[in-house]
Amino acid sequence: MILIPIFWIGLLATVADATIWRPPVHVVYWPKSLRGCPLQELQKLAHAGDPAAENALGNRYLHGQGVKQNWKKAAVWYHKAALAGNARGAFNLAFAYNFGEGVPQNTRKAVYWWQQSAKDRHRPSSDRG
Repeated sequence: MILIPIFWIGLLATVADATIWRPPVHVVYWPKSLRGCPLQELQKLAHAGDPAAENALGNRYLHGQGVKQNWKKAAVWYHKAALAGNARGAFNLAFAYNFGEGVPQNTRKAVYWWQQSAKDRHRPSSDRG
């Protein structure tokens, strides 16, 4: 019988896990309906109250895609999307509050919006608005 210390088993598992592909942290996931959407159309949809478009416009401002980078405007659009029940908007707003990007840093608000994001992800899609 061969005894292998637990440390070595853990080390082997760590090496095996390192080969699994993980996406970059700051990847922007666009809803299929908004991929390739021109900025003017996206702005029109966001101003009309489309939560997915509001979140997508916030992403544009956050990353400076087609507009001047502006974290405050990004947070405003994420807030509108989050209030409309958009889970990604709530998550992005929580991230902004956690790190103070475009809004004053506030851990309590970050936790609140992360919780809302989790709730919104588990609601039936017909209820999301």
